[in-house]
Amino acid sequence: MPPTPIQLARTIHLLLGLWLLSLCACDQQQNASYSATEKSPNAQAANIEYGIFPISHNPARQAKIGPEACVECHADEVDDWKNSHHAKANRPISIKFDRAAFTPVRRIQESGVTYEMAETNGKFELRVIHDDDSITSYDLVGVIGETPLRQYLAQLPGDKFQTISATYDVKEDRWYDVYAGEDRLPGEWGHWANQGMNWNANCAYCHTTEFEKNFDFESNSYDSTWTQQGLACAECHTGLEEHVVAAKSGNYSAGLSKLSTVQTEHNCASCHSRRDQLTADTFLPGDDYHDHFSLSLPDQPNLYHHDGQILDEDFVYGSFQMSRMAHAGVSCKDCHNPHTLKTILPIENNLLCMRCHSGGVQNAPIIEPIAHSFHSQGSTGNMCVNCHMSKTTYMQVDPRGDHAFLSPDPLLTKELGIPNACNKCHTDESVDWAVEWSEQWYGEKMVDNRQRKRARIIAAAHNLDPSALPKLLELLKDEDLPGWRAAYTGLLGNYLPNQSVVKVLKALLSDVNPMVRSRAVGMLGSAGQADAAIETLADSSRSVRIAAARGIAANQLIPDSIAKKEWEEYNEFNTDRPQTLLMLANEANSEGRSADTQKYVERAILMDQLNPEMYHQAAILLSGAGLNQASQKTLYLGWELAPKNPSFPYSLGLLAAERKDLESAAGFLEETVAIEPSFSRAWYNLSLAYGQLNRPEDAARAMQRAQAGQ
Repeated sequence: MPPTPIQLARTIHLLLGLWLLSLCACDQQQNASYSATEKSPNAQAANIEYGIFPISHNPARQAKIGPEACVECHADEVDDWKNSHHAKANRPISIKFDRAAFTPVRRIQESGVTYEMAETNGKFELRVIHDDDSITSYDLVGVIGETPLRQYLAQLPGDKFQTISATYDVKEDRWYDVYAGEDRLPGEWGHWANQGMNWNANCAYCHTTEFEKNFDFESNSYDSTWTQQGLACAECHTGLEEHVVAAKSGNYSAGLSKLSTVQTEHNCASCHSRRDQLTADTFLPGDDYHDHFSLSLPDQPNLYHHDGQILDEDFVYGSFQMSRMAHAGVSCKDCHNPHTLKTILPIENNLLCMRCHSGGVQNAPIIEPIAHSFHSQGSTGNMCVNCHMSKTTYMQVDPRGDHAFLSPDPLLTKELGIPNACNKCHTDESVDWAVEWSEQWYGEKMVDNRQRKRARIIAAAHNLDPSALPKLLELLKDEDLPGWRAAYTGLLGNYLPNQSVVKVLKALLSDVNPMVRSRAVGMLGSAGQADAAIETLADSSRSVRIAAARGIAANQLIPDSIAKKEWEEYNEFNTDRPQTLLMLANEANSEGRSADTQKYVERAILMDQLNPEMYHQAAILLSGAGLNQASQKTLYLGWELAPKNPSFPYSLGLLAAERKDLESAAGFLEETVAIEPSFSRAWYNLSLAYGQLNRPEDAARAMQRAQAGQ
């Protein structure tokens, strides 16, 4: 039953992009309310014992390395931290802070379901009101966010904390569906009670200190722990316990390790990025980001606009890595106070930006704001951030600035639908109006602007346009920004198995940047180039080694013991994600473990029950394991969800042909071509079936259709 192992590996590789939610269910940049004194250590210990949502699972360690241990010497820093987004990233639900949101009892309609948010005698609940007026209640135990919004956590069996999509807008004192219009249904990946909105897997790492997910696949449950809710000292500093003890003896320099600029940036990026997590919560301050995470870039569809502007929730670092400023050496602390997280200088009067751009610091272009912006001093259009860090609103009420530092280009809005800062401000004006003024002011600069050229080529590559390949290769040849080089490398995968692309990807295996190398080996691996992947199993970066292992594991054993162990640890950590389960099912197939294949695909489907493609891929894996009856059942379930998808009757036809039921095979293939008349492969198989059924005229006609579509 098709596809081939190589095709399956590529399909699973593509599916990986569908589920790299990487903190999408929750947002690590939101505020939240924090009160370290609301529960005593004894109360915390009681919470641990009784399974409530504790501030800490290890109060003794929190006392040694937490803010209260540091405040004696670092009072100003702790005071700054207490009012920061980091301190307020997560907390238990609270009578003091949350009763107002539940008073009076609130109701909201969400995806055709009525939800009620209520508090009774200090207990907060989410109540689902069914059509027969019966009620199912869920305890609300935790909170992410304070302003502009709060997301509440419901506790489900298996100690799964779920981010409900009924969200509280603090400013307007209202509840709203944070995913309004998406109609997220029970069983769907993104439904509030399903895995896509699970706090343990998608949110907690970047909302708590020293978090450990601790997922157990067999019991389908979590035993997650954390030292402190919110992000405290230990998330950014190492050697704290030793330092605190030494400082009390007068040795203030012991313990702490001073991080380099790059190490500090990597520490910020560990949360402020959209990424795949490669290790089991083992990243520590000072570690290399690429040894623990794989950064998402525009080679994955629907995350960024074609020019690199943020589209989905990308969390800053990916955009920043594609910016000229990052390449020039600008880093997080050049603009942000690490304890308050606020900018070190005001942005309203451009003082922060002009800190570099008035005197050419780090070779920054010297800019005179009025002459550059053509807007008067003090006006909205004269603020640097409004043009070069335009905001996109997420979760309906949370605007966030873009960190790619791009220039507005209304012509790209007209050509490709990419938003521009001009029309975001001048909402009453047309795109043509914005194009006219931008051409009048900046026309000569924009004609040969690399940003515009890049966006056009990336858009074509996203659309699999063959003509984009030579242009993409030209971009890659001349690009000095590592983030973009990596994105181009990933996009080259759209043109495999073109041998010129294979040659380029092999050359990129020696690129200095691990983001480029990991994408090069990942694309080669998905194309069946196992030899090239094997060569990189000893790469210095774990992100490259795991990308290589992924490509090899689909078809053979991983020959390097260290890379094999890392791959196994990565998979074990991510068994609460369906793409990992599909890969494990494929490996089980190659090793003849059919029972494991079935176990993995059934769990993957459970996580995303309304996704037809999940059933199709599961059926292919089941068929490969010789479980044809289970495969057939799975195909019928998927076909019921997507009756116009020709893949289901086509695969059912091939299964029928395999068991020599040619009449059924012909029937399924006839349904396939009725749904998709240009499906040449289906016509070809139908011709073969007709021939074996002694229907030569029908076979000839079907073969003509097959040849006409090739």
